[in-house]
Amino acid sequence: MSVIENQMKLGRELFEINTHVARRMTEITGEAIKQYFEANQDFAKRLTEVRDVTSFMDLQREYGQTLYNGVTERMQTRGEVLKEAVERGGEAMRDAFSAAQEAAETVVEEAAA
Repeated sequence: MSVIENQMKLGRELFEINTHVARRMTEITGEAIKQYFEANQDFAKRLTEVRDVTSFMDLQREYGQTLYNGVTERMQTRGEVLKEAVERGGEAMRDAFSAAQEAAETVVEEAAA
């Protein structure tokens, strides 16, 4: 494979990685918005059942914990997506440059002969 073909392959692989990351991040955000609205609806319904300050504080604490857990989970998921993308990108770069190195060594050997 020529150097230009290797670089084109690298460009395609990086584009595919970026496309996957963008798609996955959009999915995660969509899921987050859906869960946020569902949590708000659930806690709004439960708020009508509150009759004293203690139960209000318990409900508020549970609501805050639910939101916190959701944000934490999504941040972890996003981190995993990015970690995978960096690993795949690094592998693509190593493959491209090792192929370029091999091509350069072949040219040097042919020129020396």
